[in-house]
Amino acid sequence: MKKAFRVVVLGEGKDERGSNRTLPPFAPVPHEQQGAMEILVRRALYPVLNDGQSWHRGLIKQGDGILLLQPPTLRLPRQPSMVEILADPNALAPLVAAALKPVRGPAPVDLLVATHDADAGAPAVIKAVLVVNTNLGTRVPLLQPAPEIQSWLARKRAIELAYEREHCSVPEPDEQALRKDAKAELLRLLGTFGGKFNARMQASLAECVSVEDLGRYDWTGWNEASNELKAALATPALDSLEP
Repeated sequence: MKKAFRVVVLGEGKDERGSNRTLPPFAPVPHEQQGAMEILVRRALYPVLNDGQSWHRGLIKQGDGILLLQPPTLRLPRQPSMVEILADPNALAPLVAAALKPVRGPAPVDLLVATHDADAGAPAVIKAVLVVNTNLGTRVPLLQPAPEIQSWLARKRAIELAYEREHCSVPEPDEQALRKDAKAELLRLLGTFGGKFNARMQASLAECVSVEDLGRYDWTGWNEASNELKAALATPALDSLEP
């Protein structure tokens, strides 16, 4: 039996499911506690690990060979937010080292992925990730949905499936509105039938959106996400993983 591929996702939110997880560092994250970005990372990673095969919702029960783990934390009196950590190489480095280059024992993680919306805070995160990768000799990929994660999720059919609406009961998103403010456009689409937006439903959208819709617009950054993961997996440290 092939060993599960272990992944940690560092995202902007405390917990994309809407509440703080109480799991210890590197503990497996149950599916029902996984956030939208964690689900999207596994969706982008699956074809890279499986000769181009597309991820599908049936793999939720069958298993996709990808094990999401709880991120490590900093041992500080005040735990900084992930937004602060991602923009500060001095804070980010200990998390990367703990996951990929621990002082003792084998690495508990096969891949650590950093994520941040392509907004005003992105340049600081890009710089921090570059500094950490250079100093530690790691290859942490940075995924950046543009302008924000909702640009990957605001799709007519995904909304209908996640909210159990009839086919063709939700309008198509406006591309220019998505470019300007994807979250606002998603809220507009939900408002056509009174749908509520929260972290749980955002994760459901991440499961329901089709691979065709994810790659519909080049500017959203989805295709770059796949390339970033491929580059990370091509590093010598990851090539040497045992099956």
